[in-house]
Amino acid sequence: MAVANDTSPGAAPACSPCSRLGFVITRLAVPAWITAGAFTKLAENDPRNLPKPIFDLVLSLDGTFGLQGVAWMDFALRAICGTEFIIAGMILCMPRIARPLATAVLALFCLILLWLIGTGWAKDGFDAVLKGSCGCFGKSGMNPLYMLLIDGALLAGVRLTNRACGSSTCSWTAGGGRAGLAAAVGMAVAFGMPARTVQLEDPAATTPTTPPVTPPATPSVTPPAIPPSVPASAWPARPSQVQPYYLPDFATWVGKPLASQPEMALLDAPPPATISSGTWIVMLYRADCEHCHEVLEAHFVGALKRPALLIGIPDHDPANEQPMPCTECTIRTFLKGPNYVVQTPVVMRIKDGTVEAVCTDHEDAASLAEVLEGGS
Repeated sequence: MAVANDTSPGAAPACSPCSRLGFVITRLAVPAWITAGAFTKLAENDPRNLPKPIFDLVLSLDGTFGLQGVAWMDFALRAICGTEFIIAGMILCMPRIARPLATAVLALFCLILLWLIGTGWAKDGFDAVLKGSCGCFGKSGMNPLYMLLIDGALLAGVRLTNRACGSSTCSWTAGGGRAGLAAAVGMAVAFGMPARTVQLEDPAATTPTTPPVTPPATPSVTPPAIPPSVPASAWPARPSQVQPYYLPDFATWVGKPLASQPEMALLDAPPPATISSGTWIVMLYRADCEHCHEVLEAHFVGALKRPALLIGIPDHDPANEQPMPCTECTIRTFLKGPNYVVQTPVVMRIKDGTVEAVCTDHEDAASLAEVLEGGS
């Protein structure tokens, strides 16, 4: 009579369906998920799309290894993606540590997502939880709640399924050579991928596609006067090459001419010439930024006490664009092409063309009031 299960000492243990499912989830699905997220972030090459706590941590470490600004952010983004490649390779190739490592990584992902959900809910209500990207897959990722459901399901699958067949009998270093090779390939991809090529998109240079039409003869009409812009010699010329992204440190702008900042060379048109004399308020905003419009509706509606220049950041979602409440503001926009790593709104007071004060936290009422009302 046949024996259902061979329990002799030399026989290999039979794999249960649960063990096979555990292998698929832990050794295949999890590393594929991690790798896909790393590839997406690396391809976008925009550190602003990292999960906010990770971005804040990276920003606080600016200057590490002697790297500052864009150089540091580029290195940090590539190092994060390379680390994810290494972790995915270890889970794939090293059976003994695959399950605990996958558990630790997915648990960390879930903690970050819970932090994003909690802070978003406390600040803007539940609707904020269902908006935007969590940053796990860059800008194209899902909102934090949906991503938490996926990461939570993967974590439950790793923990509730049986360990893959034979993994408990392997040494802790089994598969280390393959994992090392995967790590080398991952880091080579992370640091070898060329930086994104950026071309400025100037709407003024767009050639109309409609054929010219000769209008009927009409009496000449004098057009209304337009406030003169800053002369070309007084405003920075557009650079011949631009960076993939710009990371302004607004604290260092204080005491320096606004026109001396490299980002100001990327405006679609120079601001009015009068910005170089008297006191102006300059605000960086996004057309779909709810906090920006809160500030605009509270301080930039009706007759303005001081002239104001609004500079739009063009990476907003047109579907969520909100109407402009300020009718007396001068409006300019950064040219499309680079990524502008800026948390909006940012409000500045300009005196005779020089930055006098900056507020980067609109919830700090005292700082915002000092910028808007202070100075002479």
